[in-house]
Amino acid sequence: MNPQMRSDAAADRPAAAKAPGLLRTAAAGVLMGIANLIPGVSGGTMILAMGVYEEFIESVADVTALRFSRRRVVFLLVIGGCAAGSILLLAGVILYLLFRHASAMYALFIGLTLGGAPLLARMLRPVRADVVAAMVVGLALMAGVVLLKEGGGLPHNMGMDFVNGVVGSTTMVLPGISGSYMLLVMDQYERVVGAVDDLKGSLWPVNGGLLGASLGILVPVGIGAVLGIVGLSNLLKYLLHRHHRVTVGVLLGILLGSVLGLWPFGRTPSERALERRPSAELREFAASWRIAGVEQVTDADLAEHIRASWETRGRREYSAGAVATAVGLAVVGFAGTYSVSRGGSGTREAKGSP
Repeated sequence: MNPQMRSDAAADRPAAAKAPGLLRTAAAGVLMGIANLIPGVSGGTMILAMGVYEEFIESVADVTALRFSRRRVVFLLVIGGCAAGSILLLAGVILYLLFRHASAMYALFIGLTLGGAPLLARMLRPVRADVVAAMVVGLALMAGVVLLKEGGGLPHNMGMDFVNGVVGSTTMVLPGISGSYMLLVMDQYERVVGAVDDLKGSLWPVNGGLLGASLGILVPVGIGAVLGIVGLSNLLKYLLHRHHRVTVGVLLGILLGSVLGLWPFGRTPSERALERRPSAELREFAASWRIAGVEQVTDADLAEHIRASWETRGRREYSAGAVATAVGLAVVGFAGTYSVSRGGSGTREAKGSP
């Protein structure tokens, strides 16, 4: 055995001794899937808190470099399968809540997002000028994303679906950064999540048209996701080893800037959410928001009428109770993400050493 091979073997032995158990890996996969389905929650934070973040990054890096081992392959199959299963089962629930309780959900998203900030901030002590500059860069990047969305948004096509996969996957493995949030501010979230839910509904009973439409979105998303995870897992190892403080500073700036696009009140319902609701529910929704003229609109045109009338409708006033509920949910969301991330703070991963 040559010196390089002996060195590699020595490096692998300690890691093998602390390989996570199957149950823990499965639980981490479920939490990662749920986290990446909900805007504001970071899949990276969830797997970091479960103590398998280093294993995830190393496993992806090894497999993509064609260094296969039973341990690495089994780990990725278990965590990936459990993450995919939780996404598939809960996609419809999240879409429903975004339609019926948008203000409450977005307030919760704000709290969930900010709950990852203390984890990243602990990695940056003591704060120096380079870290502050990196945070400003991250904030500026997120401000640009939000302004882009408000200035007309991004297209909904196959090329953008590929970009959605890259963006969603690369951010989902970063602690404190939510891939689903990035899709939300890019106005792509409900297109992708809706396609996931449609795929589930097309399998039984079999619906060829719906299946084709879903795969037309999800295949380019999946290709982008695979390439994004492969690229980031290898890049992340390098950046956090060589430029740890600056890298984490940018991530913290992105995290703090992400709340710019999550104001919870008076949000325009998305086209995807309206399309998926029955006409009776849409009429009830229109009445609660004082949208006039729905009595003269056919069921087929009802969703379009609601969107077209949204900005000119009589605005519903928010009570003190609704505002208090939103604030309370934001606090609950913050506490939830913070407590999970804090659970992994004693690990080597939380200190930024993947």
